[in-house]
Amino acid sequence: MDARTVLLEWIGPDPDNETSPPPPDRRGTQGRLLAGKSPRRYHDDVLRWITFIEDTVQISAWRARYSHIETWLDSCGGAVRSRARRASALNAFYTYAVSKRYTTDNPVGPGLGGRPQDEPHLPELSEGQMELLRWGADQLTGPTAERDRLLMYLMLAGLRSRQITELTVQDLVFEQHQMSATVWQKGGGTRSVGFPNEIRTAVRAYLPRRTWRPTGSYEERGPLLVTYRGNPLDPNTTPRTILLNTLALALQNPDPEAPELPARITPDIVALTPHSPVGPLKDLNKS
Repeated sequence: MDARTVLLEWIGPDPDNETSPPPPDRRGTQGRLLAGKSPRRYHDDVLRWITFIEDTVQISAWRARYSHIETWLDSCGGAVRSRARRASALNAFYTYAVSKRYTTDNPVGPGLGGRPQDEPHLPELSEGQMELLRWGADQLTGPTAERDRLLMYLMLAGLRSRQITELTVQDLVFEQHQMSATVWQKGGGTRSVGFPNEIRTAVRAYLPRRTWRPTGSYEERGPLLVTYRGNPLDPNTTPRTILLNTLALALQNPDPEAPELPARITPDIVALTPHSPVGPLKDLNKS
């Protein structure tokens, strides 16, 4: 089948149309429905790739090789995160095509997208600054305090915004004194992670207060962190808002020896700072 037709079958002709449910096959490489702006961006990225490989290189998208994709990604330029998104879009598209037997090979290999944490000029916080953010998280109040504190703990432990909002209740496994979960990985794939006790305690404190409402969420399945109406969190807006609220409280710390905080702190800066004040994550895939 023609690659453009397969793209329409997978994503649909109008990914931004919110009035109708997404096609059942609009999924990423691990079977989860694409969320947020992903359908629109994946559609546009894959269409540009098909135009390049079929109209410029003049070979079928089903005959493309790793080197072709590498050349295209290099020609697109842009930030590391943009390259990673394009590689992720192609990986998901070819995974779908292989599953439907439109092609036999997925030419997207490891390392094509690069790692967003390798992007230059991303500052790192000191141990004292991370401790101050944790103090600010502990001061959060209001009807969603337990949720917001848990989100901040997960961020401080090293999870990025999308990884946090992709966590589901059914991902959580409680065994004796350890909590583990399957964590989404940018660019496709998952890994099993063991969480420190402070996060396990924060999850236990939040779950009784978690609101759920079908079809966005259910009592025993669906997103772990939800809005007060039980809907999934926006991975871009909500973590930034909660971080800003935490920063405002951290700046009120009465300790005269408290460190100064940078003028700009983003969720990625917090997540990619290596020294966590709530304890490190344990990669269970390496156990």
